[in-house]
Amino acid sequence: MSKARNALTFLCMLFVAQGLHAQRQELEAFPALMNLIRGEKFDVILPQVMEDNGIDMWIHVIRGEDPLNFEFGDNSGIYIFTDRGEARIERAVLGGQADRELYDVFGPESDLGQFVADRDPISIALNYGEEEGSGFDTISTEDRTQILAALGDEYRDRVVPADRLIADFLAGRVMSEVALFGRLLINSTNIIESEFAKIVPGETRLSDIAGNVFVRDLDGNEENNSDYVVQPGDLIGILHDANMREFSEHNGGIGYVLRQGETGLPPEIQRIWGHALKTREIFRRNIVAGRTGAETLDILIKEIEEAGYHYIDQDRYDTEADPEKTQVNIDFHALGRIVSQEEAPRISPTGWGRDLKIPLYHTFALEYMIHMPVPEWGTGKHLYICLHDGAMVTERGVEFPARPAQEILIVR
Repeated sequence: MSKARNALTFLCMLFVAQGLHAQRQELEAFPALMNLIRGEKFDVILPQVMEDNGIDMWIHVIRGEDPLNFEFGDNSGIYIFTDRGEARIERAVLGGQADRELYDVFGPESDLGQFVADRDPISIALNYGEEEGSGFDTISTEDRTQILAALGDEYRDRVVPADRLIADFLAGRVMSEVALFGRLLINSTNIIESEFAKIVPGETRLSDIAGNVFVRDLDGNEENNSDYVVQPGDLIGILHDANMREFSEHNGGIGYVLRQGETGLPPEIQRIWGHALKTREIFRRNIVAGRTGAETLDILIKEIEEAGYHYIDQDRYDTEADPEKTQVNIDFHALGRIVSQEEAPRISPTGWGRDLKIPLYHTFALEYMIHMPVPEWGTGKHLYICLHDGAMVTERGVEFPARPAQEILIVR
């Protein structure tokens, strides 16, 4: 069976074998799928991010644990990727062992100086960072000194930080990653629905429910995974993750506990859910590939405020704002490779990734918090919900690899 056909078989198994794994166990990481992701990242993502960053050669020194162990390999050595003007980026390992299906050239570390001179790169990226907050400043001082010495006077001045290149490489998504992302979303959604189903009002504590579970009162005070007992009238949020080896996602659901005599959602709850759907569409229409997270956030703030909402830059009700306006907080962070969920494009008021461009097929959490004032209940009283949908950016805008929350679940 060919490599591609073997991988396709396992991708299909991801979707049809849902019942083969206990809900809270990490899904089995099929070797063929993991190898497919690695190979496609080299073939599809690597050439693009090197071109986008103006890099001719990328030198990455690994000594043990490293953010790129999954993609490059666990063995120590000097990993070198060179754009030689061909369709395939040349892949070399000096001083280490690696998968010979993925790498083209092997040799001792002592070959480094001549190896670089033979290829004469104009720009060389090395795995260090100069910006505060980057998690990809991974080369030791000793290794950096030795690398620069080996490059000599001619090439050491061509060395630039690789932290943004690394972030772009990890953020780029191939189709096998997208398929895995959708499968993980389905798994966590099923878990969330099962957790809501086991709630017994007046008996179940938040700590009895799996995941990140929270309830806020009308003044914004939160109970989170505590011994608080679920009561009628509560709006409950549950976030739950699903994992496969280096990959993770988490999405959310919302439930309302019926009060005595209620047969459906009361008007206030229906109203806040209406705001959730309206703002979701605003976000979907205005997030595209190619902009930075910060640029996108500015656009979203403008759009939601023109729609009559009040933007807040933290998840806390603004008591100084117009008491008639519903408030919205945004934190659209990356999902997928665990190691890059922070150092990745982020549509948020905080985070190093705000200045990174959103790539095509970016997988992220459409996470936004809504604080809806209910003046008739008293000054400052408000309802709160948190939406956390797994989403991705395609050529058509924001799409969902798996069904996002469609309603507030009713807990009886």
